[in-house]
Amino acid sequence: MSERVVIFGAALAFLMLAAPIAAHENHEALGAGPGPVTQQGLATTVPAEAVGIHDNMTAAHGAAMDDHAAANGSFGQRLISWLGRMHSLLVHFPIAMFLGAVGVELFGLWKGRRDYRRIAHVMLIVGAVGAVAAASLGWFAGGLYLSDRNPILTAHRWLGTAIAIVGLVLLYLSITAQRATDAPRRLYWILLGVMTFAIAIQGWLGGTFMHGGINHLAF
Repeated sequence: MSERVVIFGAALAFLMLAAPIAAHENHEALGAGPGPVTQQGLATTVPAEAVGIHDNMTAAHGAAMDDHAAANGSFGQRLISWLGRMHSLLVHFPIAMFLGAVGVELFGLWKGRRDYRRIAHVMLIVGAVGAVAAASLGWFAGGLYLSDRNPILTAHRWLGTAIAIVGLVLLYLSITAQRATDAPRRLYWILLGVMTFAIAIQGWLGGTFMHGGINHLAF
């Protein structure tokens, strides 16, 4: 198991170090990065009649994806761009696995059977690995910035990163529980509950980002 963790950590480090290659991408339309939005960027990526960055997020996101698809850089640059576009494809798997693990654990408690923990453990393995991969691809998609003009993108970026980290902690606690079945699992259940809530918020943030910002919830 330790060898797999080392290999996986090395692969993650490689992906994070490769992220600056994607700096040529046009993330202006996404509201990524701390700098101000230029008039030229608005004129080319956002309809003139639209008001506010959140109202135009859907159109801006589509324009940014076109920029990704039309990238004419080196093979490495196109690869990083393509990986960033895989974020929305991969992100659903860890969501399903983490929420499924919660359901399996609760069902095991209801039935009073500890063997359901093994099923939840396998789901946490898939969920944790998928969450780290999805978070890494998300950084490629949004650019290597610590903060963004778009507050929804900033929250989505860092909450996704936190979910990946907590997912690894949950996996470690699950491994520990497999070795010592009588060990207390209070921290495990607390983090599992926090993870469930965080995934719900993260999914909502991703939805608002794709569908035009918080204003799309207007009644």
